[in-house]
Amino acid sequence: MLKDTDIHWFPLRISYASGTRLMKFKELLDQEATVIETFMPMRYERTSSTSMGFVPLITNYIFVRSTLEDLKAIKANKQAFEPLRYTMHRVLDEKYQEHSEILFVPDKRMEDFIRVSSSDNDKVIFLDNLEFACKPGQKVMITQGPFTGVQGVVKSIKKHLCVVLPIEEVTAVAIMNVPKKDLLYLPEGE
Repeated sequence: MLKDTDIHWFPLRISYASGTRLMKFKELLDQEATVIETFMPMRYERTSSTSMGFVPLITNYIFVRSTLEDLKAIKANKQAFEPLRYTMHRVLDEKYQEHSEILFVPDKRMEDFIRVSSSDNDKVIFLDNLEFACKPGQKVMITQGPFTGVQGVVKSIKKHLCVVLPIEEVTAVAIMNVPKKDLLYLPEGE
């Protein structure tokens, strides 16, 4: 359960955000004393006919590492942050009643996601089909190569063995063509 004072990664949505607007929000959040870290997957590409630059890979999202208490205070006190929205997800309580909670990403999953999505590796792709990417599957850890230690879910994409790192309701990144010998299958619950 999410406590207001625990530090977590929160995927925040910014409605109708262009790449420039996302970058502005990142800069503003980076200046906040209570925000520990921010992250936006970026790619270097042509931004106009004459220039190159970094552009966000995920439209309308920025990841912020902070406490929920501090994020609420920032949103309440700063008019500039009014467009920031929490990402919600459905959960079951102890009575199996469904309700919505603010989504947060565990540190290990976010560390792996940052490591993989920041990589300039042609085997890394972002997945559009979140329904497929977020389906349960066998959990694995990569044991060799540039992504040693990364944990995800093994899936077959276009007949290729892949390790998928989903961020529920937001995005998923996949490492393509991972050799089976480089995977350690993890027991459920890890």
